[in-house]
Amino acid sequence: MTATHGAAAFAPANGIRLCYDTFGDPAHPPMVLIMGLGMQMLCWDDDFCELLAARGFRVIRFDNRDMGKSTTFLNARTPSIAELILSQATRLRFRVPYTLRDMAADTAGLMDALGIASAHLVGASMGGMIAQEFAIGYPGRVRSLTSLMSSTGDPKLPQAQPKAMAALAKKTPLDRAGFIHRYVEMWSVIAGDGFPFDPERMARQGAASYDRGINPPGVARQLLAIIASGNRKKALRELRVPTLVIHGTRDPLIPFAAGPDTAGAIPGAALLAIDGMGHWMPREVWPRIVDAIARHASASEPRRDP
Repeated sequence: MTATHGAAAFAPANGIRLCYDTFGDPAHPPMVLIMGLGMQMLCWDDDFCELLAARGFRVIRFDNRDMGKSTTFLNARTPSIAELILSQATRLRFRVPYTLRDMAADTAGLMDALGIASAHLVGASMGGMIAQEFAIGYPGRVRSLTSLMSSTGDPKLPQAQPKAMAALAKKTPLDRAGFIHRYVEMWSVIAGDGFPFDPERMARQGAASYDRGINPPGVARQLLAIIASGNRKKALRELRVPTLVIHGTRDPLIPFAAGPDTAGAIPGAALLAIDGMGHWMPREVWPRIVDAIARHASASEPRRDP
């Protein structure tokens, strides 16, 4: 832990409790990182957060609801695999414990608790969808939006490759060794083959996630929230928020077509295609991604008189 990395803490948010930590100078412009499906806040690597903080931002990452050390919905109805498949295939609506809009309200609640009126939002995968929902619901609180390897939810977009869906759908072992093995196995598929895969890094991440606490039913509830939240494209067309879309050209889980689709839906949005990147951020591309996010956010900051 470096001197700029604050210890994990808890904050009330939207009627629940979220676990978060921060990097960088509290006086710097806030940047909120929102992680994806089934992933804990530590999936934003410490080193990645430090790089953003070094560019002049106060970086905040947190566990989404039903994940990590944030509030879990133990008594909530958990959808079956059959329901998830049926709802994805037919868009039939099932009663759900929460939607992405509720998760966007969680983010707003965390910002309230931290005294943050507006922030730069960076969301990865499901986190990008939550960030989009936040921008739709709270446009005045968004300094800039970065949607990373995410989607508008348009059902006409290409679907995930079968091997990626199979990797996600495989049952999660509850023992530590089994969980870590499964974690590495899953990421080895959805990371794609455009960059060398780092199994040791992912094993460390899987071990840290297990030790903080896993919640497989929460993953199913988050997935149903994605499906239930539907297509945001019409609402995104009304946004007037500075937006950057980043997407890998070889993403097997959310195919690349979702990147141009998102950028095309949001007026004035810029698209950065990362050649060869799958559904993760290999260290080799961190400098390019960090630079793009930092430049985009800095350009969206109000000018200060000398």
